[in-house]
Amino acid sequence: MSEYLNKLSIPNIAGLMEIGEPVCITFEDSISGEKSNLLYCELVQKARNGECFCVSVQKCPVGAYVLGTSDKTPQEYYFKSGRYLNMEAASCASESLPRVEKKYNSILFEPLSKNKGKFSVLILYLKPESAMRLVQAYSYSDGTRVLIDTVGAASICGDCTALPLDKGFVLSFGCKGSRKHSRYQDIEVPVGIAFELVDKIEEGLGNIPSTWK
Repeated sequence: MSEYLNKLSIPNIAGLMEIGEPVCITFEDSISGEKSNLLYCELVQKARNGECFCVSVQKCPVGAYVLGTSDKTPQEYYFKSGRYLNMEAASCASESLPRVEKKYNSILFEPLSKNKGKFSVLILYLKPESAMRLVQAYSYSDGTRVLIDTVGAASICGDCTALPLDKGFVLSFGCKGSRKHSRYQDIEVPVGIAFELVDKIEEGLGNIPSTWK
């Protein structure tokens, strides 16, 4: 694994995004971040477009639970929102959410071109064909299948941040909250990649055949 990564060193991955840049998420132990009035997914979207943030508190209560800064589950909120048939279903969905287990002081959000060192997770917003190529690149060296693990909720904080810390590479279809508040395109699917897999996927992208040839 390379010690340092930037937009030039992983051009195959960076080139898959048509709007903005991949976003580096870093869980920091020593840096004290600021309190933000933005939701986690909004911070990621702004970082995609070139801004940097170091945040200890973000505004989304579901995000706070998933990111491990709150122990209040979103089951009541999920039930009242009408997303689930009853409280039992809402509770099941809430309990299924991935969570960040590691201890940290703040989260650093950066576009890939501004990252100068090791990050925790890389988040991309891709059209389906580009997401397909990521899957093919991941499978290039050993034929491993990629499983999609989602409940259609907490997609950016859960599916694309917390889950890759455990599973490595995760595709999501997004969620109502992140699509409503951060406004990524209907034709885009969010993807999360753990730092440790970036070199593997970059190499795969450089070797797999073009989709259209």
